[in-house]
Amino acid sequence: MNIHKSSNLYVISAPSGAGKTSLVRELCKRVTFMKPSISYTTRKIRKSEIDGKDYFFTSREHFESMISKDQFIEYQSVYGNLYGSTKENVLNQLDEGHDVILEIDYKGMMKIKSIYPEAITIYIVPPSIDSLRERLISRAQDDLETVEKRITSARFELCYAKFADYVIINENFRSAFVDLVKIILVNKLTKL
Repeated sequence: MNIHKSSNLYVISAPSGAGKTSLVRELCKRVTFMKPSISYTTRKIRKSEIDGKDYFFTSREHFESMISKDQFIEYQSVYGNLYGSTKENVLNQLDEGHDVILEIDYKGMMKIKSIYPEAITIYIVPPSIDSLRERLISRAQDDLETVEKRITSARFELCYAKFADYVIINENFRSAFVDLVKIILVNKLTKL
């Protein structure tokens, strides 16, 4: 993958409910050279989401057509839905000199690291499984059965934190955000 000499590709991963989406949104709002890669997904849109801003919501048939045309840099099936980041979106932004952040699961993180070892990987972890359960319940997006499935998955997914370049414990949003910005700035400065 050839990219602009001052660009960095970041992968941020975390179990569901650990706070990666909130951290990425805040980061991209405050750090002007950072751009999110907007993923495609086959899951249903949530009330608070905007098509083309949060995700590109598409049908399974269209997504599978994109797979057959080799349009994804990575894609995964998560909880029965497909998610993927397109090569075109990621490479265009990197070529323009932006730093790009992929918000993906641990399987995607491992895939990106295997094809692009220079990618900077960051894993967000909750302070505890109990706090993660509380967050998932309080955000009220899933029923209790789904929350417990997510907790079971999280226990497994947390094992992959050891493969990331950086790990941030998101006990306090502000502190976790400051840690994330420090990582971004240090890596940007090494490219200048």
